[in-house]
Amino acid sequence: MNRLVTQPISLIFVISLITVLASCNSHDSMNFESNTKAEIIEFIDGNVGQVVSISVVDSENTYQYHLGTLSNGDTPNNQTIYEIASITKTYTGLVVAKAILDGKIELDKDIRHYLNNNEYKNLELSNQYITLRHLMTHTSGLPQNFAYSSEDRVKGIAFEKMSKYSRDDYFEDLKKVKLNSVPGDDYQYSPVGYNLAGYILESVYQKPFASLISEFITTKSGEQDTKFRGTNFEPGKITVGTDGNGNQMPLASAYWFADGGLTSNVESVTRYIQHQLSSEPEVALSHQLLDESWTGHGRAFSWNTYKYDSSEQTLYHSGGSMGTSSWLAIYPKKNMGIFIVTNVAASNTQEELKNISNKIVDYLMAYNKALKSDS
Repeated sequence: MNRLVTQPISLIFVISLITVLASCNSHDSMNFESNTKAEIIEFIDGNVGQVVSISVVDSENTYQYHLGTLSNGDTPNNQTIYEIASITKTYTGLVVAKAILDGKIELDKDIRHYLNNNEYKNLELSNQYITLRHLMTHTSGLPQNFAYSSEDRVKGIAFEKMSKYSRDDYFEDLKKVKLNSVPGDDYQYSPVGYNLAGYILESVYQKPFASLISEFITTKSGEQDTKFRGTNFEPGKITVGTDGNGNQMPLASAYWFADGGLTSNVESVTRYIQHQLSSEPEVALSHQLLDESWTGHGRAFSWNTYKYDSSEQTLYHSGGSMGTSSWLAIYPKKNMGIFIVTNVAASNTQEELKNISNKIVDYLMAYNKALKSDS
């Protein structure tokens, strides 16, 4: 029996809960809900207009909470739409895995096979060509962005340049780009590379990338609200966030693609977590390591990986839009996953969400252990 726990939290309850928790010196392993809410309340710390939505999934139960109040007075719920930014890359990686199983692409083949070879002689260095493996692990040598530079961000004109950047502009830049390193040698985070993977998938399937996401993922998982909305959305439909200084930020997802253009809500991402814990063959393939270091950190099909203990791999990815931050982690052997999203994008927000996620997973494991010992 899957028990669904979905609760908004009022300001009065927040204040009361803080008072109660302040008198407690330790966390009781049986108080998973109060421990989880306490972490989120401490994170929000009275910031007006900030909200957090969270979903925690394990084999027995699904827990969903929404804390804080938006600046318009609304409380978020399971249907509140957020930008999930770079978590989109995990969807791209899953379609890549499906394309491999379908025989449409090969992981270690020169990507120019799927492009016009004669126009892209620049997409190799020291006789090493770029492959899908390199795109999936950010080791292609391609730069981070084409549409804007780090100087544009400092000047505050990155969004303006991004909003005017087209697919044609992308392929013109791709013809001229000089690789920063030999493909496969160095890690450099590259949304440019993920967009290239998206364009390759469109080419081999002869379908729009949004259709591939729908056909291969969201229709299977039952995600009704995970979508590329572009500029076609009703005002107020997508939650608008702020930067670290409280300034309202524009919605960047409208101009992003396979690297970060998806929007979703807690209800749909919960279904995505459950899909990621399923036995679908493309899911299993997408979790396979493509690159690993001696530290235990690695990369699968867009997922960052880490050995949670000596035998178990954790898969995780963060998402950072201009005004929204999110975190998604999957624990396949524990049949567990967690998603957290907030409408703030400060420099350290994603790191804070990671730390909160780790604590909540520990609380859940302690809670499940306590339940078993009492039964």
